[in-house]
Amino acid sequence: MSANLRAWFEGYIAAFNRNDFDGFGAYYAQDVVFAGQAAQVVGRAAVLDFYRTVKAYLDESLELLTFVGAPDGSRIAAELRTSLVARRDWPDMPTGGMLAGDRRESVNFVLYDIDDGHFVRVRSARFGKGRA
Repeated sequence: MSANLRAWFEGYIAAFNRNDFDGFGAYYAQDVVFAGQAAQVVGRAAVLDFYRTVKAYLDESLELLTFVGAPDGSRIAAELRTSLVARRDWPDMPTGGMLAGDRRESVNFVLYDIDDGHFVRVRSARFGKGRA
C-alpha cells in the first residue's frame, strides 16, 4: 500500500466528505484509538457513532493541505482544513456551541497509525483557525 498511500488516504477523505459512513468507516480498525478534539473514543463503532452525531448537526468537510506518508505505509501525517456549517443549533457541541447557519474553519495536524490497511490510532491537534 505504501506506493499508493496518498491515493488510499484521499479515498478516505472523499468518503468522509460525502458522508459515506460505510466507506470511511472501513478505514478504521475494529479497536481503533481515536483522540480528536471533540472526542476520545475507542473502537470503530464508537468513532462512527461520534460522527453520526456530528453530522446530524453539521455539514463537515475536510481538505487535504499537506500529506506525508511513511515509506513503509505505517503512518500518515496530514494537515487538514476542517470546515463546519451548522444545519441546526448545537449549543453543547464539545468544541464550542454553534447556531444554525454558523460557520467555523480550522487547520489541524492529524497523525494516523496504520496496520493491515486500517487506522489503528488517530491523533489530532489544532494548528489554527481559517486559511493556512
